[in-house]
Amino acid sequence: MNQLRRWYRRLDEWTQSLSRLGYAVLTGATAFCSYLLVGSFFGKFAVVSAVAMGLTLTVLYYALDPREQ
Repeated sequence: MNQLRRWYRRLDEWTQSLSRLGYAVLTGATAFCSYLLVGSFFGKFAVVSAVAMGLTLTVLYYALDPREQ
């Protein structure tokens, strides 16, 4: 369990150290890959929708910057 906590903290520190644009792109890429993966499980291979989701979240996360304190 401690190893999992250490891994989580390292990942959290790494994402916190990313720039605003880097974090937005990471979020968009994660959304894109997740959309494709979940869609493939349900038999829908929707690349256009996945790209739209990824771009939308990238723009929103860059514009709104949810990590700002």
